[in-house]
Amino acid sequence: MFDWETMMKQPGLPPDAGVSFLALAFLLVCGVAGVAQSPAAGTKQTQDAKDSAERSLELKQADLRIKFWQGQVARDPTNNQSYNRLASAYAQKARETGDISYFQLAESALDASLKLESTHEDAATAFTQLATVHLAEHRFREAGEDAEKAIALLPNDLAAYPYAGDAQLELGNYEASQRFYDHIAKPEDGFEHPGIEFLAASHGAGLDWIKGDVAKADADLEQAIVVGQKMHLPAENLAWTEFMLGEQHFMMGDLAAAEQREAKSLEDFPRYHRALAAMGQIRAAQGRYAEAIQFYKDAIAIIPLPLYLTALGDVYTVSGDKADAEKQYATVEFIGRLNEINQQVYNRELALFYADHDRRLPEALRLAEKEFEVRHDVYTSDALAWALLKNGQPAKAKDEMERALRMGTKDAMMEYHAGMIYAALGDKAKAEAHLQRALAVNPKFHVIFAGEAERRLAELKAETARAGAGDVH
Repeated sequence: MFDWETMMKQPGLPPDAGVSFLALAFLLVCGVAGVAQSPAAGTKQTQDAKDSAERSLELKQADLRIKFWQGQVARDPTNNQSYNRLASAYAQKARETGDISYFQLAESALDASLKLESTHEDAATAFTQLATVHLAEHRFREAGEDAEKAIALLPNDLAAYPYAGDAQLELGNYEASQRFYDHIAKPEDGFEHPGIEFLAASHGAGLDWIKGDVAKADADLEQAIVVGQKMHLPAENLAWTEFMLGEQHFMMGDLAAAEQREAKSLEDFPRYHRALAAMGQIRAAQGRYAEAIQFYKDAIAIIPLPLYLTALGDVYTVSGDKADAEKQYATVEFIGRLNEINQQVYNRELALFYADHDRRLPEALRLAEKEFEVRHDVYTSDALAWALLKNGQPAKAKDEMERALRMGTKDAMMEYHAGMIYAALGDKAKAEAHLQRALAVNPKFHVIFAGEAERRLAELKAETARAGAGDVH
């Protein structure tokens, strides 16, 4: 299952404070979790070296942009536009590296910009950028307020509308989200408007997906890729769009199409951590565990996100390596406690991690309930339902699961959760129906839980058959 992330803008030399989380977590992973990369050989080593060189060049360019705008701000600290561009450079660096501390640096730059100007229409850009930063930090209400301030200052500029829509999407206010997205329409004036087309397609796909319109979500992202290429967008932006389309293909069980998109993502932005992890997911679904492990290690070596560590641990688990699995799981818990922003960003991931692995179950429920205080989207309802079940509250879990499924989202993991909840309540018919739907959407939806869904479904069918045979006699 994935969360429809929000696309940020622009580019990347951070001050020392900007790398503290990445450095600490990376040292932890390499030292405590033992996931250092094994040396490659032959052609793969040559390709890896080439990819690393290309990625290093991209990151160096990002650092140079940051350094340039830092210099501009130092030369003229009264120019709000320089702060905006510095923030943009930090945000792009965050996207490229996965290091969320760069978003904090971007926010500081935007705060400085808005201290200089916050009431004139010139401030609309800063408010729009601040919305993207708050989205990345999972401060969704603030992101919505930022975007609406930008719209109030400059209503005819479409730049803020997609982020206003994204904020409402993440909060679960789907009708409000649609209203904002509806504003991003290409003018019928006979001219090309690639920027508007890209915004409409790349952001609208998320809501289409949640509504269960998979074909439209796929078509949106395909259009965004074509338009993005014409616009010569930054390599990471194109790679992200390819990655998301690949993720959608995976979730529908089309592993070949998913692999094709993730390979293209890695071509656009070599060693892109999201696409590397996605390739790990695909290889795990194919039963190619050694390759899956290496892809996850490669992603973690770039940025040790809890999602990647959990997935690596799960592959170790099915491979029979319980010791290495436990190292990854322990690292996930450590990262969740590193600092306040990690807890804020990873609340839902940690809740699912604890519930999935039967660890700290009261904490899983606490985190899910805390997330639900601010978000009522389908994925938060799903996480809360799963945590409720694992804490022995299946009736409450059922009510929340029904809210999670209210939009018709085609998500195998959600269907699996629903099936297990109904099984716990003794409703075998509904349990079977949801588990069958999970496996129909994607028979390889998770390296552990797809197999559990098959086993539980077989047990339920056997119980139903025995009950039927008993009735006959």
